[in-house]
Amino acid sequence: MDALFDKINVRDLLSSPDTPSSPLSAPDLRLLISRLDSHSLRIKSTVQSYLISHHADFSSLFSECSDVVSRSQRLSDDIVALLNFISDQPIEADVGRVVREIGEKRREAREKREILEFVGVALELDKKFGMVKEDLKNGKVVEAAEGLRELKQALGVKGNGDAETAVEGEPVVYGILKKQWTESFEEIQELLLRFMEHSVRFEQEGNAVHIKYRMTMNEIDGLELQTVLKAMDAVGILDYGLAKIADLITKYVLTPVVSCRASPSFVEGKINQDMGHIPEAVLKIVPSVDSEGDKVDGEIMYSNIVQIIEFINKFLCFHNGSWMRCIGRLTWPRMSDMIISNFLSKVCY
Repeated sequence: MDALFDKINVRDLLSSPDTPSSPLSAPDLRLLISRLDSHSLRIKSTVQSYLISHHADFSSLFSECSDVVSRSQRLSDDIVALLNFISDQPIEADVGRVVREIGEKRREAREKREILEFVGVALELDKKFGMVKEDLKNGKVVEAAEGLRELKQALGVKGNGDAETAVEGEPVVYGILKKQWTESFEEIQELLLRFMEHSVRFEQEGNAVHIKYRMTMNEIDGLELQTVLKAMDAVGILDYGLAKIADLITKYVLTPVVSCRASPSFVEGKINQDMGHIPEAVLKIVPSVDSEGDKVDGEIMYSNIVQIIEFINKFLCFHNGSWMRCIGRLTWPRMSDMIISNFLSKVCY
């Protein structure tokens, strides 16, 4: 192929080249034309041979060129369509729509997560209620009372749940759980009060107070009085549980002692060797035989009151200062009135 691009010297094609400036004769022109035709045919033959020998390369080249042209046309069409789309619907509108959709999806995901967390809390509280009922059934009244106290804080129950009403906007399940708490509270309160009633018994005919340290009720065997008091304290009904006992102590123990119509006498039960504890303690009120009308001996009255307080502190309150103060709050107002009316008012007079 390099020979095709060589320069052709016309003088070389003539048979007798003259000087470059001499004119060509007719025979020279005919010879020149003949030789140019021959040279042209040789060039055509060479080009044809080259094309035939490189047919595959040229076919591939032309095919690629055709593909490039087609892709260019499609790209041009896509660009035109995109420009038309952008001109019809500004990109800002689409971006705003996408942002709003993202915000909505995030809000839905947050709400679903909060719902799942709430359901988890509700299930945990319900499980806790089940544990409270199981503890109560097995006689673990302190554990049941502590569980109720924790549930009270978790549910935001006020007081003992008696006047608990549904809060506006509060989930329905919370109302159900609060009602369940109230029912559980009433159940444990009733059980503890029955134990207290049977543990501390007032014998009017014998003028005695019997304190039993172990009781069996409701298929609960050997529940101790001290455990019952701990449970009442934990669940917040100690004042309520001791109110009736304090009233009876005031009526049947303190009233005759303050008026010096009787004196206390303690009877402490013997230790049970099998159980290792005292089964019962008894406080007897012995009528006074030295009564001198309305005369009241302040020293004797004070001594008797101290003995009663020591008995209550040891056998009923188990030397627990908080429980003893509770008894004091419940008995002192009436006891102080009796001391004033039966002794101090007469001394001052």
